[in-house]
Amino acid sequence: MTIGIIAAMDKEIKKYQEIFQLIQTNQEFNIWEGNYKDKKIILCLSGIGKVNATITTQYLIDIYYPDYIINSGCCGSLVETGKVLDTILVSYATYHDFSPLRIMESCVPDYGKIKVDQKLLKLAENILKESKLPYRIGGIASGDCFITSHTMRDDIYHRTNCIAVDMESASIAHTCRKNQIPYLIIRSISDFADGVEEQEEEAANIAATLTSEIIDKI
Repeated sequence: MTIGIIAAMDKEIKKYQEIFQLIQTNQEFNIWEGNYKDKKIILCLSGIGKVNATITTQYLIDIYYPDYIINSGCCGSLVETGKVLDTILVSYATYHDFSPLRIMESCVPDYGKIKVDQKLLKLAENILKESKLPYRIGGIASGDCFITSHTMRDDIYHRTNCIAVDMESASIAHTCRKNQIPYLIIRSISDFADGVEEQEEEAANIAATLTSEIIDKI
């Protein structure tokens, strides 16, 4: 079994390198490989943004033929009911910078709200229930911009009904769905999308730890 992991930033892959003892095998596409129990792990550093995420995901699929893909990292919360370092189990991903909405609904899977693999989502939720760690399940909105104000944050929330925001998830989900690869998105809240408080590495480590536990049980 081959499992692909995609993260956007250096700080989001450090924990994986530690857990799985991976070796870099591709410098052009920033890919590390290793064997973990009976599974082959392919870790990809995509870089920030939708195009980088799409290119990396398609390359991972074309070259390594993964059975599953997991996107992991930090995110901004679009709602104030959660807390920094809470886990977000993404149920669907969408774009917040695709306009008009009717075009996205006709050109993107699931009418623009791209659903994750339900078996993987349930597995992740069961692990979190057992650990009693705080988490929320909901949508994530992706776009090629940093969200640094309450105004931007609230606008995205009201337009998408998502609970979190990032810059890659929707592109990864879109590419996986088109290629019929089961996928999951695990994020942890690093900030409230207002440019004030950021705990990116701590959040990324939480998401990576959960992802490693999911890989144990796949």
